[in-house]
Amino acid sequence: MAADDAFTTSDHRRTGGRSWQRVVAALSVLVSGVIAFILAGSALDLVRDQLHHNCGMQPPGSEGAGSWICSDGIGYLGIAGILGMGWLAVVLAGSLTALLVRPARQARLALVILAALSTAWVLGLTWYGSATQVQDQYAPMTGAGYWLEAVGTAALVSVLGVTMGLLSLVPTGPLSWIMGIVATILLTVAAVLQPGLSLNIIPAVGLLAAATIRAIGVDTTAGPGLRRPRRPGILRVGH
Repeated sequence: MAADDAFTTSDHRRTGGRSWQRVVAALSVLVSGVIAFILAGSALDLVRDQLHHNCGMQPPGSEGAGSWICSDGIGYLGIAGILGMGWLAVVLAGSLTALLVRPARQARLALVILAALSTAWVLGLTWYGSATQVQDQYAPMTGAGYWLEAVGTAALVSVLGVTMGLLSLVPTGPLSWIMGIVATILLTVAAVLQPGLSLNIIPAVGLLAAATIRAIGVDTTAGPGLRRPRRPGILRVGH
């Protein structure tokens, strides 16, 4: 009976069944989503003032030569809506995954993939806008050049963070969640380097944190070689 109880407890841990871990993981996603929403205005500053989306530089000899003329606020509703949809989708999907998916391995995989998608969403959209929505004929740099200047370093750090998060799924034990912590820190640094990415990068931070929380203790508590004991058979005695 004691062996059966030990097996049941270890199996429960191995599948990520501890409810407190799921709750804390879901809260980390929700809190990151709220923080990202509070900082959402920085996205407009990035796309308009640094990346110059929907802007054009005035030609030499004109009254406003060398200055940027941009669309009014309505012209940025599209990009705001697209970034906002990505934010809402990953926060909802991530919090539900962290809370409701019991097997830790499947939950971690889904959470890291969502973090990668959120990161790719904002980097891809801002790059596309810089390549197509900047009238840079008279500017000292191309739209892509402005993107590299404003976002390039943060993009590199965020890609490293997502890569580390994906690699953290390979090992087991402490190495897995240590790599998850490093991945979370790298994405946090990326958000600090370029706050304009916060709407989608900070939820990715919360998703990686949730994946790390689900990893802690799951693969190390069972111990090697633990098997369900055989139940003794009924001994039949012939007459």
